[in-house]
Amino acid sequence: MTTPVTDGRVWLITGATSGFGRALTEAVLHQGDIVAGAGRTISRLDDLRAAYPDQLFPVVLDVTDTARDAAVVDETAQRFGRLDVLVNNAGRTQVGALEETTDAEMRVLFELHYFAPAALTKAALPHMRRQGGGWVVQLSSVGGQITAPGFGAYCA
Repeated sequence: MTTPVTDGRVWLITGATSGFGRALTEAVLHQGDIVAGAGRTISRLDDLRAAYPDQLFPVVLDVTDTARDAAVVDETAQRFGRLDVLVNNAGRTQVGALEETTDAEMRVLFELHYFAPAALTKAALPHMRRQGGGWVVQLSSVGGQITAPGFGAYCA
């Protein structure tokens, strides 16, 4: 089903169900743009879906599923005829001394904070090139610049 958009922008926001992603989703909807709001528990967007039924399209997405990442990007661009803004926002913290952090925990962090945004961006760029432009917004943490005790794995 294609719903071409003529006014405003089309956004795909990951981690749209809480924190910065939720706040950004609310702001974008308030300005009149369309949001494909991605998250693992999209029922958290039910109130916004009721308030903005023609603008918010919740999408179930665990961004560490890179095959699904590409499908969601393609579905969004196909449904609305374009994808103007990709916001790589999904993330979480990890607290604990580095030597106490398991390899599995570290791999999950890198899948979530590095490989998932890379996969989403790789999927979005062909659409943006075809349409002549777009924006990729990468949310990060001050932890990428400095660290504190107990945050070594997260800050890596």
